[in-house]
Amino acid sequence: MNEPTNFYILQFFAALKLGCYFIIINTPCCNKVYTCRFCHDKEETHTVNRKEVTELICVLCDTRQPVQATCQNCHCRFGKYTCLECNLFDDEDKNQYHCDGCGICRVGGRDRFFHCAKCNMCLPVQLQNGHTCVENVSHANCPVCLEDIHTSRIPCHIPNCGHLLHRTCFEELLHSGHYACPICQVSLLDMTDLWRFLDMEVSLTPMPEEYRDHRVDILCKDCHEESAVKFHIVGLKCLNCGSYNTCRVKGSPSPADPEC
Repeated sequence: MNEPTNFYILQFFAALKLGCYFIIINTPCCNKVYTCRFCHDKEETHTVNRKEVTELICVLCDTRQPVQATCQNCHCRFGKYTCLECNLFDDEDKNQYHCDGCGICRVGGRDRFFHCAKCNMCLPVQLQNGHTCVENVSHANCPVCLEDIHTSRIPCHIPNCGHLLHRTCFEELLHSGHYACPICQVSLLDMTDLWRFLDMEVSLTPMPEEYRDHRVDILCKDCHEESAVKFHIVGLKCLNCGSYNTCRVKGSPSPADPEC
């Protein structure tokens, strides 16, 4: 071997921390060796396509060899879970499975997910007959952090509108007081209690005489219906679904206009 032995020792201990116990991959993009693709991507200015990896090195016997499930020399298994389509080796049980539709390995158990051909991603089985399809929805970046969703290790949140965002980003949005989808502006969760609270605030906050009968045209971001409602400083309630997630329609007259 050309590399010094102590280099492999350091790589071995790095591998132990990451759960990659027995292999070091030889990355074809820069012809360097790393314990895993994440180590490579952290150190380099480019990312490695793990499906293009054709060679690996056994940590136990230093044998360089083609990608395979067990070492051709010492016969150790490189991972309790092995996928030779993704060149993925893992000793930690995460209920991994390979999805042909997604083209990558997923975690969580094949029996708990199904692949939606239109969304082009795996979804929980409980959504099989009741989710909003958005074509190729996962082949995009998270609208909050702008990081890739399809291959992300961060769990996703799937709101009723069907647009995806990382669960951590979803929680940060709620913590910051933002309750609408960053893409389509539909409410991210059941807002019934908030709408009821706003109803009470409207009833307790009478408008001045000059505004009391003023009406404006609005568009509801939840049901996408337009309606003409009484103007109120607290909010503009959709007459169709009762949502306050609304906006003024362009051209709607203001109280200062002569016709008002």
